[in-house]
Amino acid sequence: MQARQNQANRITLIILAAVVLAVGAAALFLNQENAPVAASREVRVYLDGVLYATGHLGQKEDIVVHNADGEENVISFTENGVYMKSATCHNQLCVNQGLLTDENFRTRFYRNEIICLPNRVTVEMVLTDDEAADIPDV
Repeated sequence: MQARQNQANRITLIILAAVVLAVGAAALFLNQENAPVAASREVRVYLDGVLYATGHLGQKEDIVVHNADGEENVISFTENGVYMKSATCHNQLCVNQGLLTDENFRTRFYRNEIICLPNRVTVEMVLTDDEAADIPDV
């Protein structure tokens, strides 16, 4: 009788472990399905509020913005982010804003943007509707 009880307990544990593993694998798969792929995230660059150029995270080429005043901003890309590499503005606040990534845009002061006010350049990482809805209006 005791042997049957032990065997039943083992079978129950095996079934329970299989269910837990299946649920975990399904959750991981669904999470990856719904998560945006960082390298395909679009980035838009605006000059004076007008679309100047577009790019994607992971691209190899920098985007160089030249405005009518002769000012220049250089936007660089990493696999999962974008940053202002250099700017001819006097205060360098845009350069000091650092890397904008999928992981940090919710906690950044400028959220999904890098802004150079003196040169009138804005870099925007395009968000999904769900991501944009999660960002509170200020």
